[in-house]
Amino acid sequence: MAASGVSTVQERGTALPILITRVAICIFAVSQTMLSPLITQIGAAFGLGLGGSGFLFTAYYISNIFFCLVTGRIIAMIGKRTAMKAGLIFYALVTFAFAHTHSFAIACVFISCMGALATFIEAVGMDLVDDMSPVDAASNLTMTHGIAGIGMVGGVVYSGLMLNAGYDWRTIYTMMSVAVGAVAVVFCVVRFPKMHQSAAGGLAELKHWFTRRELYPTYLALFLYVGAEGAVTGWMATFMTTTLGYSSLLASLGTAAIWTVVTVGRIVCAGLVGTRYTVRALVSFLCTVCVIGILLTAGVTMPILFWVALLLVGAGLSALWPLIASTALDAGNNGGTVMSLILFFGYFGAAVIPYLIGLIGDAEGLRMALIASAIVFAALGLVVRFVMPRSVSEKRTQG
Repeated sequence: MAASGVSTVQERGTALPILITRVAICIFAVSQTMLSPLITQIGAAFGLGLGGSGFLFTAYYISNIFFCLVTGRIIAMIGKRTAMKAGLIFYALVTFAFAHTHSFAIACVFISCMGALATFIEAVGMDLVDDMSPVDAASNLTMTHGIAGIGMVGGVVYSGLMLNAGYDWRTIYTMMSVAVGAVAVVFCVVRFPKMHQSAAGGLAELKHWFTRRELYPTYLALFLYVGAEGAVTGWMATFMTTTLGYSSLLASLGTAAIWTVVTVGRIVCAGLVGTRYTVRALVSFLCTVCVIGILLTAGVTMPILFWVALLLVGAGLSALWPLIASTALDAGNNGGTVMSLILFFGYFGAAVIPYLIGLIGDAEGLRMALIASAIVFAALGLVVRFVMPRSVSEKRTQG
């Protein structure tokens, strides 16, 4: 097992459990991206304009910051598989309730619960796969997040195709709840191998891992990465429409292109993490690709070069999160609590950095906002190369 360096489960008979767990993780990814194409229709259903509708994004993400901290405790109390069952079942119920509410305030409560449960499913799922897989955390997380990338693309495509077919947002979310319910049923009947019990969670456990100084650079790197990723992917479509004059459709395709390359890149990098490549080397290379791609999107005038630059951005983003997160998971055997902190610092970055980048965009224009995002990625590369302990960043893994 990656987190402890010693396999704690039977390696045989884990293919199907790992597959269904990764499908569950895809639900988290779909949940994050399917809202965007539906936001104006949902707001109109409650008589709101763009400003009021946008609060749904805030409601979805604000719960993530706090809920991810209790994930480790819940895993320790009820076990990983039971936690995933509960997460999937409650997510299906809350999604169904969201689709049928007629109060905007209640809708915000339900979508906040959806955000919290999606984060919970991600954290528990990552810990489950890490526990069952015989390969190391870096390769394992990279592959899992590559598959989750399919969900990121799929969420946007699902909503767009359903809207184009004439379905409204309530039907779209109702069908999503049915699909999640089906995954929950399959998850309940699939036989999982016996896994070790997580250590007790709670404030003491969180404090222990929070105060591990060798992990501070990893937490900082996660803060920088998730925040910068949110800024780039969040503002790119607006940059394409308002600054470059692209249509909304082409701008959406541009964002989809980034996520598609992210998905492919994560799967490719899962095979590259091995004896020839260290986490430090791969992260440094990918940060460089990110910086070059973002600067090109902000500076080039030829359309073909701009689209090539978008692909570079996706390639650079591809494996950064799982590679960085693996350095924390490899530090100990309490994956649930560590994963909670990994997600906490990431969501904290997502709550802060895109907002600051947006302020730069208001004051100096979106080109400068993108350049500022590139600077954050450059800082991330420097943290991994010069601040993160070499025993962590130069770890050679078995791919």
